[in-house]
Amino acid sequence: MIVLINIGLLLAGGLLYFIVRLKAPTVSMLARIYFTLICTIAAATWIFYFAGIKNAAVLHVLSLGMKYIGRTAYLLLGYLFVYLAARAHGTVAAGPGEKKERKAIQQTTLWTLSVMLGNTFILATVGKATNMTEIMTFFRQSGYAIWFLYFIMTAEAAGALGILLNFKLRTGIAATAGLMLIMLGAVYTHWHNNDPFSDSLAAFSQLVNLTMLLLVCLLQRNERGLAAGGDSLVVTG
Repeated sequence: MIVLINIGLLLAGGLLYFIVRLKAPTVSMLARIYFTLICTIAAATWIFYFAGIKNAAVLHVLSLGMKYIGRTAYLLLGYLFVYLAARAHGTVAAGPGEKKERKAIQQTTLWTLSVMLGNTFILATVGKATNMTEIMTFFRQSGYAIWFLYFIMTAEAAGALGILLNFKLRTGIAATAGLMLIMLGAVYTHWHNNDPFSDSLAAFSQLVNLTMLLLVCLLQRNERGLAAGGDSLVVTG
């Protein structure tokens, strides 16, 4: 249900683009709001799980806050993605000033997705490390060797770092693809174990997020290729 709601919010945000065409400075502001919301969720998640809060009311408020801030973030992401995709493929003409603004929007959106997913998979690795007995039992019952658990933990941490270091090393696409394989493996494992479908929801949710990150990474790579081609034409001409 959560996955369907998130997908629905992404689609609604994308549809909203065709109803309300905002100017580049306003979209840039939305991208910054999106970044702020994701950073807020990231901080709240660490507080929720690791701050040692025992007060049920405080935990309930944190949980509700993360839930509704997250839904707002998905709506914004849907709008931002369609805005970037429409301009990347020439559906909407853009002037020189808007091209610069669009690049900033793309960078902010990509960085925000990177922070969200990098934090998520670092958190997942820490969560496994602090519940090793339970996780080892699950892996043994699923027919996996313990070394494979350590491999998955290492791969998730490496994938998170690869996403976060994309701006320096351009490892985003490879890291995202690797993490998508791990999430598909998680879904298969729960299916193979005849676990309730709800056990796979976290993996499905991350597959949606990783798909969005991969698409934005591909948009950026495509624009870099076009820019490089344009520069070479200028030089050779």
